[in-house]
Amino acid sequence: MITIKDKKDCCGCTACYNACPKKAIAMQADQEGFLYPVIDQKKCVDCGICDATCPVINKVEKNPEQTEGYILRIKNNNVLFESTSGGGFTALAEYVLHNGGVVYGTGYDEMMNVICKRATTTAQIQEMRGSKFVQSTLGNTFEKIKNELLDGVYVMFTGSPCQIAGLLHYLKKKPENLLCVDFVCRGVPSPGLWRNYVDFMEEKFNSKIVGARFKHKTYGYHTTTMKIDFDNGKTYYGSGRVDPYMKSFVSELASRPSCAYCAFKGLERPSDITIFDCYEYAKLTGKEDDDKGYSSIFVHSEKGKKVMEGIASEVECFSIDAEELVQYNGIMVRNSAKANEKRDEFYCLAAEMPINKALNQVAPITIKDYAIEKAKKFLYSTGTIKYIRKLKKKHTIAVTE
Repeated sequence: MITIKDKKDCCGCTACYNACPKKAIAMQADQEGFLYPVIDQKKCVDCGICDATCPVINKVEKNPEQTEGYILRIKNNNVLFESTSGGGFTALAEYVLHNGGVVYGTGYDEMMNVICKRATTTAQIQEMRGSKFVQSTLGNTFEKIKNELLDGVYVMFTGSPCQIAGLLHYLKKKPENLLCVDFVCRGVPSPGLWRNYVDFMEEKFNSKIVGARFKHKTYGYHTTTMKIDFDNGKTYYGSGRVDPYMKSFVSELASRPSCAYCAFKGLERPSDITIFDCYEYAKLTGKEDDDKGYSSIFVHSEKGKKVMEGIASEVECFSIDAEELVQYNGIMVRNSAKANEKRDEFYCLAAEMPINKALNQVAPITIKDYAIEKAKKFLYSTGTIKYIRKLKKKHTIAVTE
């Protein structure tokens, strides 16, 4: 039976949970709010299926592939603005729906918990659009997908690399009617920490949260902003400089223990398509970056190529060397993020107090941070923020050289 001796050896993909024939496994939250498999000894028959299904234990040798690289942007400007980068997910999801398929992606339940949801209409994929920096709760999603695949349904599953690996280990083979889309991941905070943040914000604004965007283009694509909409009509904006959740994420205080030792890094992947940011569009193309966002794309399979051809009329897209995308935009393609030395302390504090108070004990938000945040609106409206970015980038390059 599967036993978690070291938490870095469990990515929380739920493959074992879904595979257990006796339903002897439950996914339970630890003190940090991450879900781990727990065995009911009374139900377990020690069949070993859980161990055989685990993608961390059973590392698959990657077959060499000729990964193709692309830079993509969806033509629909409204979708582009609401997307994290270039709208690649929406273009792919709409293609699958228009071809009679269903889409599994990340959305919210009525309590704003981040969960995997199923979409059959373009309206339903709207909330799946955009990054969610939380480990989504999958539940029995893999079992549902398996049943749909057996019924001949065309399914697109979008998830983190470990979730893709978990699904494929659970299925044992990759069916032709399954399209797997992953993203380049730096790490996932816990559902428990997100719950802490939601509770903190709802108390602060005295209203329920009805919408959240983790990377809203409030001040352009190159400035990460958390946007929270409340039931009372109020809207909150806060960058990784002053927002407690985003700061904990970008400071590497919040990721799952396994993320620092990710077993699913690399250019070659079992997914069909990989999506990630394209911040260095100007450097890669020699063209001006209008700060509206582009997506970097890896295509790993013939199935993925066919889908890319199918969305050609809906996107601006051109090919580019995959290794160039890695060099300029994809440091996390092959590398895991190193956990902050105060990570464990932060999670211990967050288990006992609101996220803002826990963060300020390990990584305080300063008066300078708030001053810079307050100046952003003026700097963005006057175009000054673009020049500041250019100067900052030149300084970084000079220091590096």
